Amino acid sequence: MASITPGPLDREVGEVAPQLTSAIRELAKRSSATLFNTLLAAFQLAVGRWVDTNDILVGTPVANRTRKAGHETMGYFAGIVPLRGRVDPELPFSQMLRKVHQSTVDDFAEAMPFVELTRALGEQSAPGYNPIFEIRFALQNHPVPDVALPGLSAKLRMRSTGTPRFHLGCEITEDGDALEVVWLYRSHLLSKDEIERLNGLFQAVLAKACRSPESRCAELNS
Repeated sequence: MASITPGPLDREVGEVAPQLTSAIRELAKRSSATLFNTLLAAFQLAVGRWVDTNDILVGTPVANRTRKAGHETMGYFAGIVPLRGRVDPELPFSQMLRKVHQSTVDDFAEAMPFVELTRALGEQSAPGYNPIFEIRFALQNHPVPDVALPGLSAKLRMRSTGTPRFHLGCEITEDGDALEVVWLYRSHLLSKDEIERLNGLFQAVLAKACRSPESRCAELNS
């Protein structure tokens, strides 16, 4: 892939309503899956429909502390792990979710620093081009405490930084009873209308999966 001059990403903000968010959490609980993997499975389906493919590769941030040296060292160890999803249109979503959950657990267990991964794959870095994947998917669900000072109170919230290293990013943040969905994209490659269509596909898959998790993936993407 040719290099792209890096620059700021455009930003569109949406929301998964509280009622649907509650249903997603319940689906994850019934499926013995995490909220992250439930959202990821739906995201893979939506992106697959959006770009007409059944093979989706995304990168997600993870704390690189699986090695002993990381356990014993202070500092910021977050890295990016590639997650590959192969969508079988005939598979029930419930089975896809179990596959996504197990695959993600395995990928996180084998995570290595991204620089080492690119070196092992023989990939070359270039400005504005990620050598392995161009879609970032993340769930920010770390608790953020309120701040109270004499005469002043403030509520801290997680927000996307708009990192320019990817062509497309979907960053989801727990926002009370709802989920905030931030789409980051390069406007010279993707239009606002395309991002709005992808957001609509994502939310539709989530809603259908919660109503009928035994439905085939092809039905959820129709």
